[in-house]
Parts: sequence; C-alpha cells; structure tokens
Amino acid sequence: MRYAIISDIHGNYEALTAVLDVIDEMDVDGIVCLGDVVGYGANPNEVVELVRSRADVTVRGNHDQAAVVPAEEAYFNSWAVQAIRWTRDELTEDNLDYLRSLMYESFLADVRLVHASPGEPEKWRYILSPQAAAQEFSTFDESFCFIGHSHVPMIVLRTEVGTSELLEGEVALPAGARVLMNVGSVGQPRNGDPRACFAVLDLEERSARLVPVAYDLHTARTKILQAGLPRFLGDRLLLGQ
Repeated sequence: MRYAIISDIHGNYEALTAVLDVIDEMDVDGIVCLGDVVGYGANPNEVVELVRSRADVTVRGNHDQAAVVPAEEAYFNSWAVQAIRWTRDELTEDNLDYLRSLMYESFLADVRLVHASPGEPEKWRYILSPQAAAQEFSTFDESFCFIGHSHVPMIVLRTEVGTSELLEGEVALPAGARVLMNVGSVGQPRNGDPRACFAVLDLEERSARLVPVAYDLHTARTKILQAGLPRFLGDRLLLGQ
C-alpha cells in the first residue's frame, strides 16, 4: 500500500490543487491529511471540500479546532486570529460540521497519524528539533509516525544505535527501525522553500519520501490580499517563511 500524506494546507487552493495533480500521476492507494485544512488562506470552503472528497483519513489540526472552538484562538498571534475569524465566518455549516468531526489522531497499519505530536496530540506541542523528536519515540509503538504543525519537513530515524536526523528527503527503514517524519506544509511552507511539500509512504518497501511541488503562489497571495486578510500572510508565501 502506498499513501500520499499532506498537511497544513491552510486554505491555499492553488497549492492543494497542484499537489493533487502530482498525486494523481502517482500510483497511490489513498490520501491522508494531517490537519490544518484551514486558516491563513483565502479559499477555506473550496479546500475543505476537496479534502473531504479526496482524503481517506483526515485528523484535526489546531487551526481546524480554532475554526470551531473560538476560545482556541487565544493561543494564536494577531495575524492568525484575524485569519481564523475571517475563516470561521466564511465556512459553510456543512464544512464546519466536518471540521468538528475530525479526531486528534488516526492509524493505518503500523502507522500513527497526528497533526502536532504523538504524545498528547491535543496539546499542539511543536517538535522543532531532532532532540525533541527523540523524546517522542516513547509515546508511540508504530514503525512510522507522521506529523505536521511546524511547516518544516524533518525526518528522524530511531535504530538500535540511537536517533539521528536524516537531511535528505527519503528514508528506508531497516529491520527494527522506526521513524518520526514531519511532512512539511502544502499551503504555507516555513523552511525557506516556497514550494508545497507532501510525503509518499510505501508500506511494502517500508520507505517514505518528501515531494516538493511548485504552484501558483502569486495567485494565492493575491487572493489573500483581496480578501482583506493581513498582507503578511500573503507575502510570506513568496519566501517560504
């Protein structure tokens, strides 16, 4: 079985459709979404509806939660607060109900799927370093754990000899090894690369790789400005920050 794993779309329709076009050219058996379907971007309804129709599994992200639980915006910066309030007003009731239905984590065969961290996923803890990732291995038993949330791709491998970060965008698990992998962000990358990013998991080969995808970020930025959302949210798309 092969799966495409996407995360942190954040209402960016141009990025999502570009990624789906690439996925459609691949031999995958399903699509998994690790949350933050909405927030920041100018097409929340269109993006939610695409995810609803294309993703076999979707877990809840903190922006999805804030869209349906307004008190959660207390943890956001001012730009994110403006965006999530606008998003909440834009979303249809059907799409809000869909976001309410999402769970904090899900599982495939020997795979854990969560937005932020496998340990206490509802706390939205950031895993920003290999050292932080190393501490998470005690919180899951599966061979693979896929996360998003930070918008920065990262692959951390745990073997019998210890934990190490893999700087390339692909990993093949030797016997007994496990991996925690941040798949990056489709809609708002923050690793200095403005391209959308997702992962492909091959369960038979016990391998996973990151896939960057160029998209029409200028249109995505223009839509943010035309919607009256903070200019910063559009400008950062150009920089991948």
